Amino acid sequence: MTIEVFGITGTNGKTTVSYMLKSILEEAGRECGLVGTITHTIGEKQYDAINTTPSKEVLEKYFNELEQQNIGSCIMEVSSHGLDQGRIDNIDIHYSGFTNLTQDHLDYHITMENYFNAKTKLFYKTKKGICVNIDDFYGKRLYDKIKTDQDAGTIDSKIKLQSISFKEEDADFFGKIIQNAIKGIVLEPFEAGESWGEIEIDLPGKTTAYNGLLALAMSRQAGIDRGSVIRGLKRLKGVPGRFQLVGNYKNIDIVIDFAHTPDALENLLKAAGELKKGRLICVFGCGGNRDKEKRSIMGRIAGEYSEFCIITSDNPRFEEPRTITDEIEDGMKKTNCKYVVEVDRREAIIKAITMYEKGDLIVIAGKGHEKYQLVNGKKLPFDDEMVVKEIINMRE
Repeated sequence: MTIEVFGITGTNGKTTVSYMLKSILEEAGRECGLVGTITHTIGEKQYDAINTTPSKEVLEKYFNELEQQNIGSCIMEVSSHGLDQGRIDNIDIHYSGFTNLTQDHLDYHITMENYFNAKTKLFYKTKKGICVNIDDFYGKRLYDKIKTDQDAGTIDSKIKLQSISFKEEDADFFGKIIQNAIKGIVLEPFEAGESWGEIEIDLPGKTTAYNGLLALAMSRQAGIDRGSVIRGLKRLKGVPGRFQLVGNYKNIDIVIDFAHTPDALENLLKAAGELKKGRLICVFGCGGNRDKEKRSIMGRIAGEYSEFCIITSDNPRFEEPRTITDEIEDGMKKTNCKYVVEVDRREAIIKAITMYEKGDLIVIAGKGHEKYQLVNGKKLPFDDEMVVKEIINMRE
C-alpha cells in the first residue's frame, strides 16, 4: 500500500504543526502515524523519540508497521540533521511544509547557508504539494527558488506550490488574528481570497496562528474538507511543552515551553507579553556543547522582553553550567532587566513562584516536554511541569 507522507521542516513550529495536522486528519477519518520530537506514534504503539527524525533502519521498521496495520498516512517532523544525513532518502514525501528558519544547530551546519540548503532537500523530493511560510525571509527565498525551478522545468510543475502569510493578502492562504488570549486564539483564514470565517484554536500567540494556517493549507492540499479542518483544529487542546499552561489550584499563571533558540524565545516572550497583566518573569538557560553564539543573543532577548529573569541550567551536558550562564549574562547585561543567576533549575523555578504576584506571568523556557536534564553524560529525571506542581503543593 502507498502511505501518504506529510513532511514538516523549519527551525520552530514543526511539532505544533504535526499535532494540528494529525488532529485534522483523524477528524477526517484518516488514521495516521506520527514521527517527531516528542514521540513516535505508530497505531497504538508509542516509541521514545531519541531523534526527531530517526535512522533509515528505524523508519523502515515504522513504515512496515504502518503497512501491517493498514494505516494510510504518516506525519513526520523532518530535521536538518535527518535531511543532511540522508535518513529519509528511501521515503516518498507527498506533502511538505516549511515553517521558518532561524539560528540553530550551527555547531553542526557551521553557516546559515548550509542549514538552509539542508532544509531545502525536503522540498526537492516532494511529490504532490508544497506549502511555504513566505513571511519568513528564508521561506520567501525557498518559495521563489522552487517557483523558478518549476518555470525552468527542473521541478515538476504539477507539484502544487502554495504560500501562507499574515502579511501578503494575495498569498494562497492568508490569515488574520481576530483574538489572542491566554486560553487561545481566533483566526480568520482566507483561501484564494475567500474567507472561512472565524476559527478557534485553543493555543495562544502569533506563532500558533502561523502553525495553524500551515496545517490548514497542507490539509487542503491533501483534499481534507473545511469542516474537518475546523473541527480538527478546535479539538486539539494543546501540545506538550508548547505554550503549555500548567494548571494549579492557586491559579498562578505559569507557562512551560520548549523554546531554545533566539527566535523561538523571542516569539514566546512576545506572545506572553501580550497576555500578561503584571510582570513577565522568565526562567531559562541554554544547552551545553551546542551553538555558543546564541547564548548572549538569548540573554539579550530575554532581558528585552521580561521584567525579571532567572538564568539557570538547561541540559549542560559536559560543560560547566556556570560557564553557560556567564555567556547568557553577557547579553542580559545589555538590557535594563533585573535578573539573578540560579544554576539549580529547581531552585530557579522556586524563586520564580516565590516572587509571583497576581497578574504576573511566569514563563519557563527551554525544556518543554522533556523529562530529563543531561549532566556529565547522565540523563537525570527532571520535568518542568511536575516540578512546578510539586513546588506549589509544597508551599501550601
